[in-house]
Amino acid sequence: MSILISKIETLFLEGSIEAICFATIIYLTRKGTTILPLNEIKGLAECAVNASLEKISDFERRMKVLEVLTQTEVIYKNIVGLDVVKGLSTEQEVTPDHSREEIDRNLRTLQSKLGAPIADTDISLYNTLKTNLNSIDRSELTWRDPEANMIIADDSALVKNLGQRQMQVFLEPRESMKCVLPTFITSRCVEFLNNFNRVDVPNVLRNIVHNNEWKEERSKLIERTNRILCVLEGIWNNPAFTTSEIRGTQSEGTYVTDIIVPLLRASLEDLPNGSIFLSTAERQSMASKARKSFGSNEERPTHKTPIGKKPDVMVMAKYGGKIFELAYVESSRILCTKSKREDDSVKLWREALDGISFVGVACRPTNNQFGIVGIQVAGEDLYLNILVKDASGIPRYFHVDQVKIPFTKNTSWRVEPLIRLLLTLRNIMIVNQSLLIQALEQANTRPPRNATQSPTVTSPSHK
Repeated sequence: MSILISKIETLFLEGSIEAICFATIIYLTRKGTTILPLNEIKGLAECAVNASLEKISDFERRMKVLEVLTQTEVIYKNIVGLDVVKGLSTEQEVTPDHSREEIDRNLRTLQSKLGAPIADTDISLYNTLKTNLNSIDRSELTWRDPEANMIIADDSALVKNLGQRQMQVFLEPRESMKCVLPTFITSRCVEFLNNFNRVDVPNVLRNIVHNNEWKEERSKLIERTNRILCVLEGIWNNPAFTTSEIRGTQSEGTYVTDIIVPLLRASLEDLPNGSIFLSTAERQSMASKARKSFGSNEERPTHKTPIGKKPDVMVMAKYGGKIFELAYVESSRILCTKSKREDDSVKLWREALDGISFVGVACRPTNNQFGIVGIQVAGEDLYLNILVKDASGIPRYFHVDQVKIPFTKNTSWRVEPLIRLLLTLRNIMIVNQSLLIQALEQANTRPPRNATQSPTVTSPSHK
């Protein structure tokens, strides 16, 4: 619901004054072709009105926003009526179905080709396939059947009764693509299985802290830089980001999938203290869920299971059978509104606070060193933030770096700052992993006592 409220608020703050009306809100909140119930739309509109009025100084715009909630019933009935009329007229338009003609044409063409094999090795195969084709009930074929589209699949009824030699001829292209794994690969797989979940941190990476020094040697830094530049090259060749006009049409999902996640993977691959993984499906944050679960009964209905925040991306690691969330990512579209930028900024430090509190229940990493990372992508800007706890357990939130993403080679001056930010992120994660692993080892003999829950203030339900 917060997304819908944000859409309406953006209309109030940035849309043309003529477009600010309840009818526009009805269409903004549609789910596909379905119009939401009136009370639900009114609730969303009221939230957006309350949130936007304090940000609007223009008198005319304020009056238009205030007028939105008047005569809602009449406008809603009119829109629903028009929608029904449009739906009826659409249903009456019958689209001609030419699929049967196309299927018959394809089958005739396939039969003709099977009757005139070009390769001598296909003669026997084609004869049997043609016989099988003639034996099927063509009237039962639809556009969903491969045969109707002139495709002979290896699980098709056409190949079920082929002789051994005929089947070999048919499957030869498939079989020639298969390779037998070398023994050195199978041995590596066995080694991987045997070593999985083993906490084996090299001594050189123990007892490391943030001290303005890179934790990896020159060759490793060059290797990571090359990997990031390789991703950047792919972005520059992607037609979806060649011009500002085209970039502006891309969705948040495209931005995250094609640019943000590849850059993060390039930065965080092959970490010396063990692998991390990126959750990119807006997975529920367990740290956020844990905080809500520990809330008082008055704060949440007892019949509902608490649902954690769902960051756009999470960087996670598994130690001792337990999953920890080490970084959170919130992203906008390439065109970012002011309200989206501000909302994501708040959401990010709230997630980081939940994350570090969640870690504190399991162990006590070194204060002023270990932290939860927050990465915000707002338009073309990329922010690197981190939340740590000081010696007294007071959270401190720092803005470590900020750069602009180089979408094309025409913004080449942005490349070096981006590399700096991503290598800094990697360096922070190396230290954080080491500190977390050591803290977990210590917790095995000295579990943390009096662990405090996250102090994150409960937000209104619509947020």
